[in-house]
Amino acid sequence: MPLTVSLRELTNSYVRLRDAAETSPPPVSHLLRFYSVECGLKVLALKERKVSSTAQQQELITHDLRQLAKTLKLSASAYRNLMSCRRPAKGGFSHPPVATKELHEAWRYGAELDSEDERRTVAGLTTLGQLCAERIGR
Repeated sequence: MPLTVSLRELTNSYVRLRDAAETSPPPVSHLLRFYSVECGLKVLALKERKVSSTAQQQELITHDLRQLAKTLKLSASAYRNLMSCRRPAKGGFSHPPVATKELHEAWRYGAELDSEDERRTVAGLTTLGQLCAERIGR
């Protein structure tokens, strides 16, 4: 059973993770920014639906930030930079790209990502984070 959290808890987590991302080095900052944006988008979804928790909101139980942004009907320009990241081939072994919804795993486990893809994706997270800050008001 998925964890149910309140709007207040999600909002506080969004702020806490956002602030921690600003003072942390990469890739920790990327991981925290990813989770902050995830919480921020879920806060916006709960407010839009006028509900106070994630209970009965199964479609919000996801790490797919592109899907959350689409659910909120954000303009495609707000999330266009959130794309899969390639992984450099090492020792003759090639890796499949890391899907956007799995990037938190790559950063958590220390997987090396193509630097240009990673830069683009972090810029996309920053854009979405700014949008969340404006709409949440914090």
